[in-house]
Amino acid sequence: MFQLDDNIVAVSSPAGVSARAIVRLSGPDALKLADSVFLGASGPLSASSGFRCFDGRAVITVGGIELPARAYVFRAPRSYTRQDVVEFHIPGSPTAATAMVSALLSAGAREAQGGEFTARAFFSGRIDLSAAEAVADMIDAADQVRLRSASAALGGWLGRLCRRAAVTLTDALATVEASIDLAEENIALEPPGRLARRLDCVARRLLRQAQRAGELPETADRPRVVIAGRPNVGKSSLLNVLSGTDRAIVSAVAGTTRDVLTAAISFPNGSTAILQDAAGLASPNDPLAAAADQAARAAVAVADVIVFVVDLSAADFQTDVEFLRQARRANHRCPCLVVGNKADLLDSQAAAAALAGLSSLLETAGIGSPRQPLIVSATVGGGLDDLRRAIADCLHRSTDRPGVAMGLHQRQRRCLQAAASAARRAAELLAPAGDISDVAELAAVELRAAMDELGHISGQVVTEDVLGRIFSRFCVGK
Repeated sequence: MFQLDDNIVAVSSPAGVSARAIVRLSGPDALKLADSVFLGASGPLSASSGFRCFDGRAVITVGGIELPARAYVFRAPRSYTRQDVVEFHIPGSPTAATAMVSALLSAGAREAQGGEFTARAFFSGRIDLSAAEAVADMIDAADQVRLRSASAALGGWLGRLCRRAAVTLTDALATVEASIDLAEENIALEPPGRLARRLDCVARRLLRQAQRAGELPETADRPRVVIAGRPNVGKSSLLNVLSGTDRAIVSAVAGTTRDVLTAAISFPNGSTAILQDAAGLASPNDPLAAAADQAARAAVAVADVIVFVVDLSAADFQTDVEFLRQARRANHRCPCLVVGNKADLLDSQAAAAALAGLSSLLETAGIGSPRQPLIVSATVGGGLDDLRRAIADCLHRSTDRPGVAMGLHQRQRRCLQAAASAARRAAELLAPAGDISDVAELAAVELRAAMDELGHISGQVVTEDVLGRIFSRFCVGK
């Protein structure tokens, strides 16, 4: 999948103009190639030691480019890839960075594939597969919650968990296999009950972490919160006030919003989501209204949370209930919050009565929510903090629960659960046995299965197609 013994180069800084651009070079001849484009004040880089930075000039003769530059040198094996690595920091012109890469390609380097620098770190044993995935998660992190989770994984919590469990499983397997090989030697081994308790402890630890850890997405996409409802119930006002922007035009004229508008909503713990104001659901009679209605329903269909807005001051909620039924038909899987807006137009007693009537109507219609409808006023700001908390709770991001800083991808979670199940089956075989040798062969099968599942997380046992899916998430230069 990756060639590991040649020289690779790529721009490692984000696209576009910036204060500086970074060009990264790795391989057995990295320092020699670096000398072809860099004139250091202290002499050639190939004669330097590692973990040093050198001021000089980037000289690209083909393009006639000469720029101030700084070179950071990392000598093998104490580098990210365990090869010689040079990073050039130059003024942040995309043209200059591209020209430097072209010069190094002409000198004999190869353009790096996506994730190839991190792949070299993995294949060289510099990091395990869980840490390699954490690098991609850190790059993709769309908010502080995911960044903390990726940082924890990069710090090695998952690798340490797997290694500790693997040590116990390996010791147990050695004992089980010894009971087979030394059955006639009359050698005393660990009692099966004690070994079963150790394995059950490992199983519970793995399962507990699998259950407590948060969910890491496979992409950087943030969850979508779609504000839906019939026209003129205050959806645009709600989007503006929740996002802190004037993204949507607010008008008393029904149907002002004709497209799905998008803004970001932030929560107190640093996480974010995409907030969308869908055009008012309606029974359209003209082509423009029909297009708006179709766009609204498409947004609802892929929402992670639906915030269905009702005008609490309206005399009748029958139309709202029908549109809510349609929205749930389009997307029945995600949580739905019913919000009574324009509470400022009613006194507290009238608002409570309207809310009770709405709740009763929803229950009668068979689409009642396990949550009580919320009362808000987008105009004066009433109830908005409760609404933010409810949205965050639906996204499972409201509080920093124990373990929330630790996240798992679905594949990693499945592997931990499978390893725990296999370890528990081995424990259940051993617990009632009079001697380990009585169930040794079956227990050994389960122990090997548990170790294989852990190996899928660390990368010790992993197929090429899995590696391909993981490293395909990386951008070039990382």
